[in-house]
Amino acid sequence: MKYQFEQCLKRGKIVRISIDEELIRKELRGAEEDLNSAKHSLAERDMKWAIIQGYYAQFHSIRALVFAKGYREKSHACLRYPLEALYIDEKHLPSSILDDFTFAMHTREGADYGCVYSEHDAEDVVKSAGDILDRVKAVLG
Repeated sequence: MKYQFEQCLKRGKIVRISIDEELIRKELRGAEEDLNSAKHSLAERDMKWAIIQGYYAQFHSIRALVFAKGYREKSHACLRYPLEALYIDEKHLPSSILDDFTFAMHTREGADYGCVYSEHDAEDVVKSAGDILDRVKAVLG
């Protein structure tokens, strides 16, 4: 969805940055830490935190991809558009990644702001966080 990506650029919600390998590695480390925390929370049956941590594992994984293309988001909502325009539309990643991230974003908002969550949703978010991290690492090498 290049139009949405361009709109986020125009509104300053996505900006160009220099590609910084250390920044990319930092995001991947953050994703791994959040994924491990999410798995721990799931094992402890703390579904709300598992969802929140699983979402952030996905967020940091995707952020690493965006940084690798020389962009930085300034809005959680706009993070999905460079993912779509630069990786999914270009066939580097399947559209299921965007579906999983969108689900995690909405589920995290419900858990965080509305205290609405379930074990099933927590398991889905944590599983997809691991899948996304694995795919991102494969794309980035």
